[in-house]
Amino acid sequence: MIELARGHARVPGNVTYLEADHLADGALPERAYDFVSAVAVVHHAPFEEAVTRLARLTAPGGRLVIVGMAANRTPLDWLISACGVPASLLHARRNGGKRGPVGMPMEDVHMSWAEVRRVLRRLLPGCTLRRTLLWRYVMVWDRPREGGP
Repeated sequence: MIELARGHARVPGNVTYLEADHLADGALPERAYDFVSAVAVVHHAPFEEAVTRLARLTAPGGRLVIVGMAANRTPLDWLISACGVPASLLHARRNGGKRGPVGMPMEDVHMSWAEVRRVLRRLLPGCTLRRTLLWRYVMVWDRPREGGP
């Protein structure tokens, strides 16, 4: 995915892509990055550990954005997710039936929407969480200039 991102025509000159295991101790310096993002990453790892480590990478005053997925468990979850079906079908049609970039790993999600919401709000007080189409959510958290997790 990093290789695809680097090849994108509109990459700003001040963007650096790093490939490292964010869960490995010492792999990346803590509190060093003004912007940290994880797109479809955290459900591939122990969720709380992954979120905590990503937060630790974020510099004071920096921003962490997680785009993730959650599992439907309640009738309301299923109803809301059903609203994404037309967009999903259109997206698949526009992309020749492919679910994502070639080589992108796919994995089922295990945490429910309520579990994801509860854990994120506990780990990252003040974060905003928005549910989007295509069964995803966007979480935004700004690390306080002083203190914080």
